[in-house]
Amino acid sequence: MTEKLKILPTPKGWWKNGENCFVEEKICGDFEGARAAFCEDAKRCGFDFSDGEGGIYVEKDAAMERGEYKLCIKDSKVLLSSGGEEGAHYGFATLLQLMKKYDGKLLLESVTVCDKPDCAYRGLLVDCARSLHPAALMEKYVDMCRLYKIKYLHIHFSDDESYALPSKAFPLLTTEGRSYTEDDIARLRSYASSRGVSIVPEIDTPGHSTVLQQKYPEVFGDKGILKFTQSAIDGTKQLYRELCELFPESEYIHIGGDESRLGWWIDCPESEAYGRQCGYLPEDSAPGMSSAEYLMLRYLAHFIAENAKTVISCGKKPIVWEGFHKITNGMIPKECSVMVFDSSYQLTSSLVSDGFDVINCSWLPTYVVTPTWFYSESDCFDWDICSYGTINEASPYCGGMMRLPYNSHMIGGQLSSWGDTVEKSFETPAVGRSDEFEKIRRRLPYISENTWNISKRTDFDSAADTLCAADKVLDALTR
Repeated sequence: MTEKLKILPTPKGWWKNGENCFVEEKICGDFEGARAAFCEDAKRCGFDFSDGEGGIYVEKDAAMERGEYKLCIKDSKVLLSSGGEEGAHYGFATLLQLMKKYDGKLLLESVTVCDKPDCAYRGLLVDCARSLHPAALMEKYVDMCRLYKIKYLHIHFSDDESYALPSKAFPLLTTEGRSYTEDDIARLRSYASSRGVSIVPEIDTPGHSTVLQQKYPEVFGDKGILKFTQSAIDGTKQLYRELCELFPESEYIHIGGDESRLGWWIDCPESEAYGRQCGYLPEDSAPGMSSAEYLMLRYLAHFIAENAKTVISCGKKPIVWEGFHKITNGMIPKECSVMVFDSSYQLTSSLVSDGFDVINCSWLPTYVVTPTWFYSESDCFDWDICSYGTINEASPYCGGMMRLPYNSHMIGGQLSSWGDTVEKSFETPAVGRSDEFEKIRRRLPYISENTWNISKRTDFDSAADTLCAADKVLDALTR
């Protein structure tokens, strides 16, 4: 059997340079921020690096891509080269998995590793609206993402149950005892940024927005979906501008868009009046659907488009859940990336053919709803970004898997952990969150394996064996 390097995700290229060697715990060179974070993490793992020559040297290589790195361990020296800080973080994550303590000294395999990610988007979602996760726990999720080269930590901050963010525009939204302070946000932003992890904050509208309507019915309405009016759209625009300000380092802002009860709009005179102002008439029709359905679909697309344009105007990239119909694809800015979870609204193929980037969030196997709904580790390993599975009977591929040919618009995938039952099914919320953490830590590495590498580079047994070793490093980082 071919010898394997015990690193997750599996590197694209590596070779031996000789016998294992001891390396002095010294570090110097470029990418000061990444070096500092590595030294902090290494200290938790039992190593004490100091500035100086003779151990690890870090250099910027302008010929390399920003997420690419080369790690050369030879003759008791380590050279880490990268095109940017992003790649340096990935190189350090590899190094953390390789480091061993022997006779009180740092022992490393003499190897060269050349690596870079295939997928631009590699994510983990944690639902903090249905179960507020303490800031310290969210830092542990950052550690997990960092170790397995997951670039994006998607945080679901709002849902029907709560609004877990501070708000200056609508201060009553902030749910007492179930929200983060500005200091909490600043601390988490700093911690994530220092480790090369980008936060993707989400406020979910126009569905999943009961808390907005409870606190500000005069702005957002009081039914099962935000009313389709200028005031409601102006209100959500304010919230998304506020979100962009709260997370200035974030590349992406998630604007929701899923599972909206569109039928409420039909019985809302204010929504119909505003729709007429926008040119959406109840008597308009489209092939294969009723006039009422066509009207509601255009309302939703308009809502999504207005919020997306607001995010774009703030210099950010919008992400939206699968939730709009292909007949309205032309209304949605193509700058929107779409997270597809079951294709009951439209197929990935139609999104891709219409120019949207898509992120595979397939319910099967990338959803976790602790304690009762999750898929096996081998299911997560067998999955890839071209494969979709679901339990939703409205989906055309329910009961099986849909596999599509790879397209460059398929930019990655995500493991999503939903908090619906975290606080309802356990003795205490803390016990539920601990159970959730354990389920994620056993599955996220396989999602990382299949988003870092589009094509399989290892088998499940080898990956599981490697995970046992990497998991010990995670223990040290998060204890």
